Amino acid sequence: MNRYIKKVDQFAAAPMFCCSILFLVFFAGTLHLINLESPGIALNICNWCLFLLYPCFVVEAVTHIALGSPRWKFNLLYCLAPPLRICARDQMTGRAIWFPLLAWREVNQAFLERVRKSFSVPMLVIALLVLPLFAVENYWQKQIEASPLLADITALATGFIWFAFTLEFIVMISIEKKRIEYCRKHWIDLAVICLPMIAFLRAFRMAGLLKSARMFRLKSLVMKLYRAALMLDVINRLLQRNPEKRITRLESILLEKEREINAIKTEIAILSDRIASNPLSVYENTCQDDTPSQKAA
Repeated sequence: MNRYIKKVDQFAAAPMFCCSILFLVFFAGTLHLINLESPGIALNICNWCLFLLYPCFVVEAVTHIALGSPRWKFNLLYCLAPPLRICARDQMTGRAIWFPLLAWREVNQAFLERVRKSFSVPMLVIALLVLPLFAVENYWQKQIEASPLLADITALATGFIWFAFTLEFIVMISIEKKRIEYCRKHWIDLAVICLPMIAFLRAFRMAGLLKSARMFRLKSLVMKLYRAALMLDVINRLLQRNPEKRITRLESILLEKEREINAIKTEIAILSDRIASNPLSVYENTCQDDTPSQKAA
């Protein structure tokens, strides 16, 4: 049975990774297009794509439940939040993750550093895109409000930025050991991800609880907070490029290495004490080592 679980895991790795990425892309589009006063055809395309992609996650979950996979409960979680499937661990050990070009890789400190470096520069560039986007929204506000096409393009551009932030967060939270600590340090990223979902309440038309005017004010407030969070994240990422931040990071790495060196020194001292307390056994071992060479001579 384990053989079939492993085969299904390997076969589904690449297709389900692509499905998860596409689901996140179209969800980002839906999340930002639905808040427009008059959403166009782009919203319908995103909704239909989400509808067509979702059964893939259900089929995978049913397959692993039927096979009795060790981590089948995670597949139920992916049915509730499909983007989390992007960095799903392998079913048998839960220690490896599949990535394009890298295939299956064990999650360790070296892999974590590699992924972190891969995200650093692209995410800084994407974060800086926030500045011209906000300038366009303010300068062409009337034109955007009058043209559904411009409104869709602006919403999709904002959705792309949200997609990038969410993708980075999902990947990093999947491979980080101290996940709560990571969330605490990157609370701005978490705010950027969550704020548009609050505005998503408008999609459910809570007419019985909130009047349209109050809903409009709620949407406006959430979007202002969203933009403020994005700006804070840009500043935070720029500060992380500061040499002082780099020094602090290197000092923490040095401290960790010093602890490893101290552990090695402690083990050497223990072995030295053991040798000093029983020198006869060391002499016998030396004689045994010398015997074959004497015979050879």
